[in-house]
Amino acid sequence: MQFEIRGRDINISQVLRGHIERRLRFALDRFAGRIRQVHVTLGDLNGPRGGIDKCCKLAISLDRPSTIVVESHASNVYAAIDCAADKAATYICRRLKRSNGRNPLRRISELLRQESTIVVGPTNLQPGGAP
Repeated sequence: MQFEIRGRDINISQVLRGHIERRLRFALDRFAGRIRQVHVTLGDLNGPRGGIDKCCKLAISLDRPSTIVVESHASNVYAAIDCAADKAATYICRRLKRSNGRNPLRRISELLRQESTIVVGPTNLQPGGAP
């Protein structure tokens, strides 16, 4: 998994870069075999005026020819990164389950159908444990 980190109106320090990589590895590590590259763009929307204006945008390239884009806004850069990482993990998990056809409701109905076709032979239950 490769990271490309850019900042618009935000200085990307080594501490911030380390936090981004650590947080994204924690959130996306279980999908590492399917993720080629993660583009991270941090921005300050309002500039020096303040407010909820820090933005973290993730563009995640999967092994299939598809890209997932997640965006999060917060008053703090670190909070925006954390929220975007959580959103990305949830969305990738949902996307991969759909593509694999692993619908839990369908699996339960299939199990019930299989269970109804199982024939159990008669058992002889007598007191004392001997047949």
